[in-house]
Amino acid sequence: MKPIKTWGIALATLAFAATASAADYPTRPIRLVVPYAAGGTIDLMARMIGPKLHAALGQPVVVENRPGAGTMIGADAVARAEPDGYTLFLGSNAAFTISPQVMPNVPYDPLRSFAAIGTLASFPNLILVPPQSPYKTVADVIQAARKAPGKISYASFGVGSTAQLSGEAIKVASGADIVEVPYKSGAQCVQAVLSGEVTFAFDTAIGSVQRVKSGQLRALAATSNDRLPDLPQVPGITEAGYPSAEVIAWVGMFAPAATPPAARTALSNAVRKLMNDPEMKRQFANLGVQASFVDGDATMQRMRSEYVRFGKLVEQAKIRVN
Repeated sequence: MKPIKTWGIALATLAFAATASAADYPTRPIRLVVPYAAGGTIDLMARMIGPKLHAALGQPVVVENRPGAGTMIGADAVARAEPDGYTLFLGSNAAFTISPQVMPNVPYDPLRSFAAIGTLASFPNLILVPPQSPYKTVADVIQAARKAPGKISYASFGVGSTAQLSGEAIKVASGADIVEVPYKSGAQCVQAVLSGEVTFAFDTAIGSVQRVKSGQLRALAATSNDRLPDLPQVPGITEAGYPSAEVIAWVGMFAPAATPPAARTALSNAVRKLMNDPEMKRQFANLGVQASFVDGDATMQRMRSEYVRFGKLVEQAKIRVN
């Protein structure tokens, strides 16, 4: 019985040490992995957040860019990291609800490998035409596509992007024969539509709200259900007649699934305060992003429902990366 008692004391000591360690979190620098190259919107968000989290948590936050494979390289690095709260992921829903359903050989479980700290911000895409385009509404484009199958085309920013999901959802719902032309970025999509390479294009609201305001482009719809405050004259996609094409990019912070609850809570509290700070909201707004915190549990619930909805769309539209 004596060895059993000694073993029990050892276990209790280890449990106490783990609890105390989690309660003291953080005690060293935090690594924030971004699955995109430096200079992009989410990278800029991370570099705005880093110093503020440093001030709130008392430890440096180091941004590490791990781009590639539709965000999966960065996501996998975090999924495999020690679940101690010192390796975090800042990325969009592409890593969880889109790329894993269109890319082969996904190395992590998008719904089980991570614990959400929370959603930080969200933004839709815009459906864009040149100002001289004869098309004033999404319905106009669909009507033209039905009259001339295969002659209407749209620019998306890549396979598995929110742009492609919206575009293919419109095709599935309308039955219209519209040709997708994939580009590498929203900026390239804008150039394609302005040069006449495609009939219409998708770009993020971040990238093109100002272009619409200046008259360089005309927006037929936003891919959100609601109209954007910055473009009150532009209908949401449901109002435009295609609720199934409602696809919004959102940005969240995640940790490996087994990260201690105390560390997750400390991070969540710090990020919530940060996203409610008027200065941070202003900085995000300057990027075209609406800062709006959603807690970890609600974020995970959103991921699960979105995974199912996007999965059905991927199957209907036969979207795959070969």
